[in-house]
Amino acid sequence: MDMIKTAIFSLVLMMSATAFAENYPPTRTYEVLVGEVRIPSADNGTITVRECAECNYETHQVTPRTTYALNGKNMKLEDFRALVDALRLEGKHVVNVRRNLDTDTITKVFIYTQ
Repeated sequence: MDMIKTAIFSLVLMMSATAFAENYPPTRTYEVLVGEVRIPSADNGTITVRECAECNYETHQVTPRTTYALNGKNMKLEDFRALVDALRLEGKHVVNVRRNLDTDTITKVFIYTQ
């Protein structure tokens, strides 16, 4: 009887995991130094990132739904641009850029500071 319960539980768990995965699009998050990212100037603009000094720049579309955040708190694009400009002087911060692989658009740009 325990084997049947375990089998049913495993089946339900697998189905739940599949349903969960279908509700979230595949993403890729770039982790780049602040000097290797060009923040968009408009909500429908583009963001340019370079993963390393030897890597080529990649440009991706942002949308009005793209969010910008510092330490988990969302910000307006213009405030985020000013923040990145200030952090660029220090040069050691990491900017995270999350891209939806299905739509090839940027969904979130965020920074965590110490």
